[in-house]
Amino acid sequence: MTESNEIPDGARRFDRRQLLVTGGATLSLGALLAACGGSSGGAEEPGRVGYAPMPTALATETVDDSVYLRTAQSIERTIVDVYGTLADGGALTGADAELLTRLTESHEAAADDVGDLVTDAGGEPYDCPNQWYMERVIPPILERITGDPAQDIPPSDDPARDSLAVMDAMESMAASMYQGLVEKLTVPELRAEVMLLGARSARQSAAVAIASTGAPNAYVSPAVLGEEVVADEAGLIPLYAIPTQFGTLSPYQLIIGAASSAGTRTTIPVVTPADNSYVYTGETCDA
Repeated sequence: MTESNEIPDGARRFDRRQLLVTGGATLSLGALLAACGGSSGGAEEPGRVGYAPMPTALATETVDDSVYLRTAQSIERTIVDVYGTLADGGALTGADAELLTRLTESHEAAADDVGDLVTDAGGEPYDCPNQWYMERVIPPILERITGDPAQDIPPSDDPARDSLAVMDAMESMAASMYQGLVEKLTVPELRAEVMLLGARSARQSAAVAIASTGAPNAYVSPAVLGEEVVADEAGLIPLYAIPTQFGTLSPYQLIIGAASSAGTRTTIPVVTPADNSYVYTGETCDA
């Protein structure tokens, strides 16, 4: 039987509209059970042939509240790093540049806040970017804005538009991450704190959407009302403050970069942290 992480009783989900209106969260009860697989019915292990050494079992990492929160802190620092790169690129000006500055400061404060939660959970804060994201997720995103001749990637035809799209992706991913942590954390006080952090990122995502699409068209997606979502003149789906009725844990589908000769653009899924990107106990920024 394989082990599975037990989801705390009273696991709840966010209503995105309530996050935006109240800055808190309205939670609805969900019963989520972690099950163990059964045995194979007593079948014997296959015999061994030759003299190969016995395989060594991989180390089992413990995933607890401090690991979840260390990972969240690393994501906050990753977002700060991405926003710094966007600022250096200079594509955003005026009010959009000011929004980028405000959101950068917000995530710097959030990283400090989550570091305090890590300490409360008995762990060691991880005050640096998430290496898995910095190596695998972020480079292909930024390359679609700046271009990369070595990989035959042209620069974006609208760097300002794509910079706002990246900001919306980062904010939405953070909101989904904290939404998921409400189900995973075992201490009620920690759940309450991450709910507030999730509300903050949801509001910031809404601000980015309004800056990109413009008010009042950006307020509510037609999909929420059961209507068809129409692409804009660039062939892109506009950003909306309320894109769906409920918050989602699905990957954010970031569409970015210059259009190909066929009129298509690159779609990059921006996922929330999972086993391969967790910051486990003992990992340090130096390593």
